[in-house]
Amino acid sequence: MGSATGEGGFFGRWMNYAQDGHGGNLGLKSSEPGDYQVSILEVSGSAATVDEIRSIEQLWKRKLQSREMGLNRN
Repeated sequence: MGSATGEGGFFGRWMNYAQDGHGGNLGLKSSEPGDYQVSILEVSGSAATVDEIRSIEQLWKRKLQSREMGLNRN
């Protein structure tokens, strides 16, 4: 999981995952890329602040219990 607040927005984040299968996510480094699916859960408007986007990301991590499953460590 990850918010697309960096350079290149969503496309840049997607390309990070496509290059190495984990996009720098420590929880995914120990998994095979074929072990999980990727879905867009929510799209934020261009007026959303980085703080708002990160808050939404944290909400999804809680809803999906991704920390408990070892997929997120932040």
